Amino acid sequence: MIYSETNSLDPTWNLAFEEYCLRELTQFSKIMLLWQNDNAIIVGRNQNAEKEINVAAVNQIGAKVVRRSTGGGTVYHDLGNLNYSFIYSAENRGRIDFSFYSQPMVDALNKIGVPAKLQGRNDIVIDGKKISGTAQRIYGGRLLHHGTLLFDSNLEVLQNVLNVDPSKIASKGISSVRSRVTNIKEHLPEGKFADIQAFWKALVNAFAEEDEITPYQLTDQMLAEIKTLQETKYQTWEWNFGKAPAFEYNNGKRFPGGKLEIHVNVDDGLIQKCKVYGDFLGLVSLEELETALVGVKFDTAHVLQVLQKLDLPLFLGGIMAEEFTQCMFEGVALS
Repeated sequence: MIYSETNSLDPTWNLAFEEYCLRELTQFSKIMLLWQNDNAIIVGRNQNAEKEINVAAVNQIGAKVVRRSTGGGTVYHDLGNLNYSFIYSAENRGRIDFSFYSQPMVDALNKIGVPAKLQGRNDIVIDGKKISGTAQRIYGGRLLHHGTLLFDSNLEVLQNVLNVDPSKIASKGISSVRSRVTNIKEHLPEGKFADIQAFWKALVNAFAEEDEITPYQLTDQMLAEIKTLQETKYQTWEWNFGKAPAFEYNNGKRFPGGKLEIHVNVDDGLIQKCKVYGDFLGLVSLEELETALVGVKFDTAHVLQVLQKLDLPLFLGGIMAEEFTQCMFEGVALS
């Protein structure tokens, strides 16, 4: 088994690195990666970020929101969290037992004194509380199995950022299942590991006892190709937000200029339909305003750009463009 590290804390780089290894390093039958993201929200491929995230909390901590290529739920990563990826040959796609691929991590954790158990198909727990969730992806004849390890993560931040008012969003994507989580460190004797780096090293050594591990350094050409993948996919609005499932969103707020209520339908990251209501003192029909927003990217900058081209007081009286976007995007992840 070859072993590599991404040497980055940037989620867009790390996910590109992982995907490159899956797609291109086909000469190796087994690959192990260990890596960290700093202050990031990682959204499952089939999810609406809008439904999963508390945007106020996310903006407050300046977390990056990035979509991964596997299914499963939305997760928060900080430097108290360690991520792992295993890439295997998987010829018979119809007979894949995902719990089979989670068991080696459980065994390695047990070997270094972490009392972990496998629960269900893909959760690793301690005393019934989740320390790791996993997800999988098939590409060609290869399987990517990856997951998180909560070693000493900020669980208060985790709970705050992964929480949104469900009454405002009707998502057509897959929602995360909230579960009780815990940090590995809380279940270890004091001083067992000095820090997450010591835990990381111990984990590598545990795997090395079961399988010969060969460190592998990617070439400059490979790293250049990863950078291209990072820039053309994982850093783009089209991948992180435009690929989201369709959803409906509504919100209302009262401003000095009156009450504003906005209803939108969004698909492929674009506004498909918009209806505006309220008791503000507009002078003309809202149809032109609503029509102008159809086909616009559902994010603050693009909506503001449209509003600034209109004579907004004619439509909304004393409600300003910034107040309109505040109402439109409060509680959602696209800002």
